[in-house]
Amino acid sequence: MNKEYFEDLNRKVSLIFDSEPAVVRINYDSVILVGDLHGNLKALEFILKMSAKLKCTKFIFLGDYVDRGGHSVEVLCRLFQLKINHPENIILLRGNHETAGTNAFYGLYNDLDMDDNIFTLVNRTFEKMPIAAVVNGSIFCVHGGIANPICLDLIKKEDCHAFLWNDPQEAQGLKESAQRWGAEEFGPDVCEEFLRINRLEKIVRAHSALDKGYKWWFGGKLLSLFSTPDYCGSKNVGAFALLKGGHLQIFVFGHMMEYSYSFIESAD
Repeated sequence: MNKEYFEDLNRKVSLIFDSEPAVVRINYDSVILVGDLHGNLKALEFILKMSAKLKCTKFIFLGDYVDRGGHSVEVLCRLFQLKINHPENIILLRGNHETAGTNAFYGLYNDLDMDDNIFTLVNRTFEKMPIAAVVNGSIFCVHGGIANPICLDLIKKEDCHAFLWNDPQEAQGLKESAQRWGAEEFGPDVCEEFLRINRLEKIVRAHSALDKGYKWWFGGKLLSLFSTPDYCGSKNVGAFALLKGGHLQIFVFGHMMEYSYSFIESAD
């Protein structure tokens, strides 16, 4: 790792994150939505290559760039450089692995050669990242999920736990998560009320490892994406979505496909 280069990237990208609110509001004709990458540089480069074929230069990355994969630092460098070069076209949201309490134990700290100064620096950078994005006034993008319905204007970068950690559930209401300590699971009624309060149509989130790379919830009100194929040896495929003309198009790639892609479906 080139520490001087990595430190310089952090300083430059931190200034950009500082200028962005907790919830970024953007209007794009088309945008690619990317789920967890977890240090999978090959997956990231494939998605970037696909963007040229899809004629789309704008991206929203939904967090979890680091840990568990072999190239966390390289993925961060690639994304930070993209953000610096194209700040209006690249949105980098914070995930639960962009927290020191998580990435100290799941790979990033070791990947940084256990350098405490650089580890502190990059986690300070993470703390400045936006938490969510609203695309074209209709789609709420976030890493994890939601809790009790809240107005978007009240979301703060320092009060982000639910948005980084929570998961959807089929049951109504909000309950303590059985799989993630300190997290909660929200039902279709919570999702519906959140969308109603904020005059939104859908939620797109990441956070959950998925065999098929994507999953629809709540009658199409919520889409979950996972963009890391072969995650921890699980032989899953990855998926990303293209939002264009008000339609979400889903593409899967990876395992047993030699990083070719397959168009799966389109949804309003």
